[in-house]
Amino acid sequence: MRRAAVALLAVGTLSAAAAAPAVASSSTVDKPAQVAIPSPDSPVSGRLVPALRGDAASAAVGPVVSEQFRKLGESRHADRARADRPAGVASIPPWTGALHTVWGAFPNVASDGAQATHTINPDIAMSPGNPDVVYAPTLDPSGKTCIEVTTFYWQGGNGVGAWDWCAASPGFAAVAWIDSSFLSTYTTTLLGPPAYTVQDVQTDPVTNSWTAYLYNYSTGTWDALFTSADPAKLTNLHGGWSMFEVYTNYNPATGEGHYCTETAGSDFSAAGIQIKVGGTWSLLTTSNSSVTPPGSVSSTDFGCTGLSFALPSANDYWQVTS
Repeated sequence: MRRAAVALLAVGTLSAAAAAPAVASSSTVDKPAQVAIPSPDSPVSGRLVPALRGDAASAAVGPVVSEQFRKLGESRHADRARADRPAGVASIPPWTGALHTVWGAFPNVASDGAQATHTINPDIAMSPGNPDVVYAPTLDPSGKTCIEVTTFYWQGGNGVGAWDWCAASPGFAAVAWIDSSFLSTYTTTLLGPPAYTVQDVQTDPVTNSWTAYLYNYSTGTWDALFTSADPAKLTNLHGGWSMFEVYTNYNPATGEGHYCTETAGSDFSAAGIQIKVGGTWSLLTTSNSSVTPPGSVSSTDFGCTGLSFALPSANDYWQVTS
């Protein structure tokens, strides 16, 4: 069931007809003509998103998912120039091992916040024994942020997690499972499949405190997911990212990544991607961000020949379909 429509202030309107995809796509993707996005200036509710937090969040996600996410993100956080470009595989086969790779939009400035609307796929069910994890979309505003918010799919379940980069031991600090309650409160169907809107913003420039919020479509307000602070990260002046990220292993039964079969028919999109600089919110464009890797993207680079990649609007709206 869907809740009554909530009036949304369209900070930006995403037009598929106005922008030709800049990335090669292996199949035709149906795209909405318009997407209305919640205003970043909508009121903060003072309520918390129902979620597991602290040790309970870490235990729920498990050590493997957490360890992968930590290793994959640490180099990007430490590297201001973001020279760590994703490396793919040349073909399938002879790939026989593990693969980590990403595609998405990378702001070129250290922003004070970011916002995006992310599709979710509640029907994805990774089978027991499937070693793959899909982190998509995952949003990180800039090098000085404390929080990265990611949608994750793995054999233990599907959820939206806040990763605390400012903790002494970085890890998942809040996890909201994608269940019926989450869907009825925090999602809309503006993108076609269910989608939630996340805002990750600096709330104190002196202490470098950050709070990640989810937009409550029932109340038209922002509910807090997690807060963290660390002034030491104020010197990290590189940009962040909004991207599709996978950690996959070769499945000899299919010749592809394990996740390919179990995500078939799924849509992974981030729309209305915007950053806050000097108190002003701006949608990502080709002047304040780049797409990495640039140019054409091969589905075999992700260990899954059924994937297609598109930029319905460069660079504030990307789409990966299986």
